[in-house]
Amino acid sequence: MKRNIVYFYTSIVVFLTLFTFRVSAKTEISLLTCQPHAQIYSLYGHTAIRAVDTERGMDVAINWGVFDASQPNFVANFVLGFTDYTMAIIPTEYFLREYEYYGSAVYQQRLNLTEAEKDRIMQALDENYRPENRIYRYNYIYDNCTTKARDIILDNIEGKVSYKETSMQKGDKTFRDLLHWKTDDYAWCKAGNDLVIGLKADRTASHSEREFLPEVLSADFDSATITRADETQVALVDSAFWLLPSGEPHFEVMPDFFLTPTTFALVILALVLVWSLCERKKKKRLLKGGDVTLFYICGIAGLLPLTMVFSEHPFVRINLELLILNPLWLFLMSPWTKWKHRWNVAFVMVILFLSGNIFQSYAEGMNILALSLLVRIFNRINYKE
Repeated sequence: MKRNIVYFYTSIVVFLTLFTFRVSAKTEISLLTCQPHAQIYSLYGHTAIRAVDTERGMDVAINWGVFDASQPNFVANFVLGFTDYTMAIIPTEYFLREYEYYGSAVYQQRLNLTEAEKDRIMQALDENYRPENRIYRYNYIYDNCTTKARDIILDNIEGKVSYKETSMQKGDKTFRDLLHWKTDDYAWCKAGNDLVIGLKADRTASHSEREFLPEVLSADFDSATITRADETQVALVDSAFWLLPSGEPHFEVMPDFFLTPTTFALVILALVLVWSLCERKKKKRLLKGGDVTLFYICGIAGLLPLTMVFSEHPFVRINLELLILNPLWLFLMSPWTKWKHRWNVAFVMVILFLSGNIFQSYAEGMNILALSLLVRIFNRINYKE
């Protein structure tokens, strides 16, 4: 991506400006929270640290969200959890231009830090930006641009940071609930996420685990206090304001597919019911190629969740959706497969999938798809194939 190339080149220049001077009394460190925009990689928002020193003319944004989609096998590596992201430093002016282009607001929280804490944070940033440290193995839940910024700040504060319960921290929320919160307006993106994340995503997220989302961390910082060694308490955030207001995007937003996943699945179920009723009425096999198409698509689609079993992402390895999106269908539908119990096995697989609703939330439309498969399996068993 061109944006990332710019980040890399400007980072080299800014690095010399940022780390050849010590912290002065006029140094300010802030947390920047960027609102989501319509690009799929930004639906969850973004986080950066802003360092300003008016005495030395320094004003930079530091973030850990830079990737290069042009790298060989980028998509495959991302799916398998082998994607490397990098820390980047860029003048705040350039950083804001991107979000102005997308029409996204940027919220700034100036932190209430001692000079010693600022110095420790700057030294930590210096250490993190060394060539051997700046590239890291990205994990979208446990190690992302937001958790990196949070840890750099909190690990270098002298005192205990405490949070009040905010609206974003109330109630039990699973990781899947939190992801849905940011994708509810993008039905197919939401369904795609649910398709690849498995059983572990339905575990309740702890207070700190919810902070992988930028807006949750921002709300926590707004409510946080620091208890110093002498038992005095101060607010973590000295002041907060919108550094960049939201605006109109300077590009045409791609519309979502006109059918929702549920509607699409209902269309498939309706077609399955129609041709199944025709078969029963005329006592002969009709549209035999329909079964081949349906089961082969489910078999080919099953290659993705099967691949996820070997992924480094912890939330994708155990996925009950593999019971109906399964390459085994390719074997069962093969004209060379004469195993007489194959459709009994298929029936058990679908029933196990439906029973799995107790343990895992499935992608939208998947239960309807399972019913479509079940209807066809019943017909196959009825015809004693």
